[in-house]
Amino acid sequence: MKNLSKLGLAVACAMTSMLAGCELYFDGHDNGSDHWNYCGSDGYYDCYGDACTWVTSSCPVGGGSGGSGYSCTSSTDCAAGCYCANGLCEEAGFCATDADCGAGFHCNTDRASCEANPPQPTCAADSECPSGAVCADGACTSTCSCTTDAQAQQGGYGYCDESRNTCVPGTDPAGTCAGTITCNIVAPTCAAGSVPLILDGCYTGECRVITTCGETPSCGALSHEADCLNRASDCSAVYTGTGCHKPDGSACHAGDQNCLCSNFTFNSCDDRTAPRTSIIIDMMSKRHIDVSTMQP
Repeated sequence: MKNLSKLGLAVACAMTSMLAGCELYFDGHDNGSDHWNYCGSDGYYDCYGDACTWVTSSCPVGGGSGGSGYSCTSSTDCAAGCYCANGLCEEAGFCATDADCGAGFHCNTDRASCEANPPQPTCAADSECPSGAVCADGACTSTCSCTTDAQAQQGGYGYCDESRNTCVPGTDPAGTCAGTITCNIVAPTCAAGSVPLILDGCYTGECRVITTCGETPSCGALSHEADCLNRASDCSAVYTGTGCHKPDGSACHAGDQNCLCSNFTFNSCDDRTAPRTSIIIDMMSKRHIDVSTMQP
């Protein structure tokens, strides 16, 4: 095993400091302790008083109980004047203020040491990230690719940002295809195959194509006959009859049964499970008729 006297160590330290100052490690020696150690370019030394013994060719992470070490997990594991970079102590110099440090470094006055500035955020908004990634804590983070809310929700996310084909967590700020309406009760007019969007209980005034929805719209949100008929499993199309009369030829009124009508106009889409009070079944067409709006 190698032994170094304090004089020999002083020379070794001076030479090592000029070449790689952050490889040195002192534990308690500056405080007058007889037991100390250091990490040199050729390995780890354990010292008592004036005598140091080479222990191993590798230096412990963090150098033991505080101080500096060649390996590190944070800058506090390194000697003064050094900082931790990618698991190794690197020399950056001593300082009293930030002005004493080079570009990209600041002064940690607790250690009187220059340390690298923390990484700057790579993004401030989702739009600054590539498709399939969102901005989280200043960095672009991968999520998944999508074209519909349904696909995003299948991937465990809240909705799809169709403009970027990206799955996004949380609630869609543009609104959703389903929800309970508590304000502006009148829905916007949407084209066939689409439904109005809802946000915080209100219609947003925008519409979304049904096939891109992540949620199933209510039957009442389907304002076109074809859309309602496509949901025959849970929705029923309601019609307004015109030219309606009873079998004896007299006019039909609300509550009458077995009325026959010459024409039918789609009125609304109802949930099949909802109770009906003003709807009868035209025995000829087998279609629901809203008798409250029937005309003779």
